[in-house]
Amino acid sequence: MLTPEVMVDAPPPLLLCKGVEVRRGLSTVLKGVDLAVGEGEIIALVGPNGCGKSTLVETAAGMHMMRAGSTSHVDGKTLAVIRNHHGHRGLSQPFGLALQKDGASGDELVGERLQVAIDMGVEKNYSPTALDDEAVKWGLSHRLNDRIAWLSGGMARRVSVLAGLFPALISQSPRLVILDEPSSGLDRDGGRILCEELTALAEKGHGILVATHNQKVIDIATKTIEWVGKKLDTEAVEYDSPSIKAPSELGARAKTFRTWANILDYRTWGSIAANGVAGILTILLILALSVDDVASTAGASWMMTLLSVPAFVAGLIPASTLRHLDEQSCGRWWDAQSAGQLPISPPQALPLVGAGLTAIALMTLPLPQWGSQVDGVIELSLITLGGLLTWLVSLI
Repeated sequence: MLTPEVMVDAPPPLLLCKGVEVRRGLSTVLKGVDLAVGEGEIIALVGPNGCGKSTLVETAAGMHMMRAGSTSHVDGKTLAVIRNHHGHRGLSQPFGLALQKDGASGDELVGERLQVAIDMGVEKNYSPTALDDEAVKWGLSHRLNDRIAWLSGGMARRVSVLAGLFPALISQSPRLVILDEPSSGLDRDGGRILCEELTALAEKGHGILVATHNQKVIDIATKTIEWVGKKLDTEAVEYDSPSIKAPSELGARAKTFRTWANILDYRTWGSIAANGVAGILTILLILALSVDDVASTAGASWMMTLLSVPAFVAGLIPASTLRHLDEQSCGRWWDAQSAGQLPISPPQALPLVGAGLTAIALMTLPLPQWGSQVDGVIELSLITLGGLLTWLVSLI
């Protein structure tokens, strides 16, 4: 059997699934599956609904736990395991991915989603007009500043598919592209553009794995893998699973995710709408408890605790990022691109929310003992500590 190390005449495949077995609940969906996608290939997965096409596509992207086997992506000039049944999960070179659902938050702008796909491609030497050129080709140039939630289903699908193609479109070296039903929801013109893009990418040496029912996509495929009933009709792959494991460092992808999360938080006022409102309600609750008599006899430490409660409660509210990740398989797209290591951290605005709540508490809560003792410096220190407290609690 051939191994990647001795294949001197041909490069290793961009994708290698070897002996894959995947279960969904109590059912075994894939068993003993071998699959390879080489440079310049378009592999079409064809079969009835529910046969396992999406499961295989997602397994190829490293998204599913396996009971056996491994999935490997090319990393430079060698194959590296990105996921196996022993629990390893790592990152190789960037790849394009379009899931059955669009994988984006409705609050993202069209241009932002496409730029995120470019940034995740980690390609430095690409044309600065690539985004605009492709937007024109796909009929999206007039919608770049619109939120995805404002688009029709077909236009949103165009954004999703184009985002999945961008890592290959901007790359000078072969890239893997994984697409799940990309033509679903596209009109005739969109389907034509898709086929033209896939053909052009394959001619440039990129490898494409696509699950589809669309006959035109099937017609341009270099190879078709079909399900006969519930059984996958595929051949054994003449490659051994590599011994090299892909590393787990996110690198620039972590920065891309944090930037994405903070932009959406600022746009939707997520931290204020959730964390801030919770803190305000806490202040109102404290006021409703009539703490005037207690405040008149309480010591400084008790009042310090009382002032910190709104900021503490605000930090307990989950980050707004989680809401965005729940939309349209958005979190699953990021999970695949980060090997399950999403650097979910508190939004940048959260400390400001905590500081603001502490300032409001200082102005509204009865502090008769402190009225003449607390000067501006101490108040500023308390406000700063409130912001820090909200940040620290949110990390728990």
